[in-house]
Amino acid sequence: MDTAGGAVSELAIPTSLLEVTTDCHGTGVVVTVSGEVDLSTRDALAENLDKAMELVSPPQQLIVDLEQVTFLGSAGLALLLDTQDVAVRRGVTFRIVATQRVVTRPVEAVGLADALPLHATVESALADVPVPRQGDEPVGLPFQASPAVH
Repeated sequence: MDTAGGAVSELAIPTSLLEVTTDCHGTGVVVTVSGEVDLSTRDALAENLDKAMELVSPPQQLIVDLEQVTFLGSAGLALLLDTQDVAVRRGVTFRIVATQRVVTRPVEAVGLADALPLHATVESALADVPVPRQGDEPVGLPFQASPAVH
């Protein structure tokens, strides 16, 4: 406590756990998200995604870049699914950019890999080239099968 009777905090608490920027491109809108996406930040992200959705119209795309996300909780996953539903109803293409484990693992763990296909970069999302999932990569074997012996 200080001498004036007020409390002095020893912890530096960030004013925001989430940062969102929106950039308009000719083919659509890119929303770049950094920080934590969970129950405490869901409403702020939802507001930003709603505003971004208002900026796009078919055949434009709404791309959410999660490359700088440090945590993705169930509230964030639900928001992404809700946003995708709105996009589908509006005829807008919705894509997600993410390659780091903090995003890919929750998407795969709850079985949403097909519902929320991920892209490696904004450019690949624009070109609709999804990130190969584990097990989808071609396997190069160091040998060839022998012809069948009759």
